[in-house]
Amino acid sequence: MLDWLGSGTLSIFAFILVMGFVVIIHELGHYWAGRMCGVHADAFSMGFGPTLFSRTDKLGTVWKVSALPLGGFVQFRGDANAASAPDYETLEQLRSEHSDPDSVLHFKPVWQRAFIVAAGPLANFLLAIVLFSILGVMNGERVIEPRIGVVEEGSAAAQGGFQPGDLVTEINGSQISNFNSIREYVATRANQPIRFTVERDGAPVELTVTPDRTMRPDGLGGERAVGFMGVGVSQDAQVQVVRPALWEAPIYGVTRTVDTTGTIISYLSRLVTGRASTEHINGPVGIATTAGQLANLAVSDGGATQSIGLLTRLERLFVVMLALSALLSVGLGLMNLLPIPVLDGGHLVYYAYEAIAKRPPSPSVQEMGFRLGLGLILAMFLVATWNDLSYLRGQFL
Repeated sequence: MLDWLGSGTLSIFAFILVMGFVVIIHELGHYWAGRMCGVHADAFSMGFGPTLFSRTDKLGTVWKVSALPLGGFVQFRGDANAASAPDYETLEQLRSEHSDPDSVLHFKPVWQRAFIVAAGPLANFLLAIVLFSILGVMNGERVIEPRIGVVEEGSAAAQGGFQPGDLVTEINGSQISNFNSIREYVATRANQPIRFTVERDGAPVELTVTPDRTMRPDGLGGERAVGFMGVGVSQDAQVQVVRPALWEAPIYGVTRTVDTTGTIISYLSRLVTGRASTEHINGPVGIATTAGQLANLAVSDGGATQSIGLLTRLERLFVVMLALSALLSVGLGLMNLLPIPVLDGGHLVYYAYEAIAKRPPSPSVQEMGFRLGLGLILAMFLVATWNDLSYLRGQFL
């Protein structure tokens, strides 16, 4: 049985497993793209901080595991740090002394540098496609007809005109076919008007609902502030499990990855324009908490009258870890594509400027950009950590 691990140990194990897996794939994307372009990697690190153990391969790359399992990096020849900022003093020495300048990242043509930088996020999207494909074949997707059965009295849905029996067909002009899509769409849109199209008595009806911001159970033992409109699914709603055939799995994986990417981009765009709250941003503490909650939920009996066998628990844990890894992989890929210096997207902005202007930004401009980018990342980290701790404080009260 898995009970001997304890919930805390299982939480830590789940977090390290999922984060380590997703980060390693991301960094391997950079590494292999660099190898394809003939760039030498000085170091490949899983984690940050003091080195726990390491080894050097025959190519001279130091592979190491570090104490803080919150990320990782590949440091190519000529990099000043883990963010691949150029070390100009070292580059001058390499330019004049090194016998193989073609192995230096910053001496490569701009398109090769862009390819190496973009390969990390690309690896994450490819991983998500593979994982979603596996999940589709193993578990399928439970699709619940979006037919309304309950409209809470005095709720936002009631004020907006919803009635039992309504079949929701569109949300803000986008077609939906799953009741879960309503909850997911509304969750991050508290206090924002949402247009619904419902089918009522065979005719389309347009409704506008402004969800309330409400503390609701998250199904993992805690509560989160979400948009809530107050509808429940009809008992007469059709339910089916859509499981793609093996040859359809890649298409299913691509579709799920695109949908997840679109959801995150929509939230980020609304965040930038002030139409979404920062309270939905989570950091490492939140990821660790969620990973632990899901892992413990997967291996628990869940109040079953009969104890669940070890193989069943392991299968449930495997599925949960795959699903969380797929979601985090998309999130990590998109996060790194943000046009912020220090992140991959910031490097791509610099390379785009170089491709157009035929020269790179000046060292002072790049240095200023990296400092501003680092400050912005730290600010986002503080906001995310505050949200994570606020959630935990609510659990422990």
